[in-house]
Amino acid sequence: MEYKTLQIAENFRENILYDSDSLALAVCSDHFDDYLHREWGCHWHDEFEFGLVLQGVVEYTIYNEHEQLSVHKISVGDGIFLNAGCFHSVKGLEPGTVMAGIILPTNFFNTESFRTIYHQNIYPILESGTECLVFAQSNPSNAAILSGLKELYEINRTEQTYELRCMEAVCKIFRLLVEQISANKNLLTPISKSTQTKRLQKIMTFIHAHYGERISADDMARTAAISRTEVFRCFQTVLRKKPIEYLTEYRLSIATILLASTDRTLSDISISCGFNSASYFGKVFREHHGMSPKKYRDQLREK
Repeated sequence: MEYKTLQIAENFRENILYDSDSLALAVCSDHFDDYLHREWGCHWHDEFEFGLVLQGVVEYTIYNEHEQLSVHKISVGDGIFLNAGCFHSVKGLEPGTVMAGIILPTNFFNTESFRTIYHQNIYPILESGTECLVFAQSNPSNAAILSGLKELYEINRTEQTYELRCMEAVCKIFRLLVEQISANKNLLTPISKSTQTKRLQKIMTFIHAHYGERISADDMARTAAISRTEVFRCFQTVLRKKPIEYLTEYRLSIATILLASTDRTLSDISISCGFNSASYFGKVFREHHGMSPKKYRDQLREK
């Protein structure tokens, strides 16, 4: 068995693959058992994202510098909306957890025909302080939008009117989203992307390009043209972790991919992922994953 990974670019932005050339919309089902530890590490994307839990329980962690780190657990029938650019990680809390995912670009409505709709209804959401909204099915006011998400997910892609039905469902979902956000004026308060977030994205880009090399806090500071102290502040404020913690976690994520998809030696993998030696790599891997790299690889091959 080979675990799946998100398609992440160098700046930690997830690459989105759309369903067709004619409609910029991605609708899929994600089986968390296919991912190591049933989780997706911290990432972001320029698109709007909706999720609907089909089986199990999903935990979203939202990272930002404006308030305390927020964690949302959603169960079967619950949904969630994530605004573009939101740093988040996702974890399936139970075996067999499955979620429907719906992603579309922020300019979906920014065409000549829909320009007024975009500027009056969509752009304010994009620029608002709304990072995420949870749609609990226990709240009757969420019934319509949850129904819309389910309808969009279940549309048969082989139908001649697939794109039209998708457009119909998307319009319904966004009408309900706009109404819900507009009802709470605080959610529409504009918040520009902070300097710290921009700096953090620069550092992430650097780490993703040079993770196999020796990287220090000074290197990160030079990349973003800031001090060492500010590097630590950016990571702590946005991600609630130290720079070395993030760097180690990223190196380990690359190592797990290489263990699963190649026959390269542990020594080769350890060096290519930026660890000083195979023994140190093994020590760090066990601390994070509860098993040695060899045992992890052996378990995959037994499945």
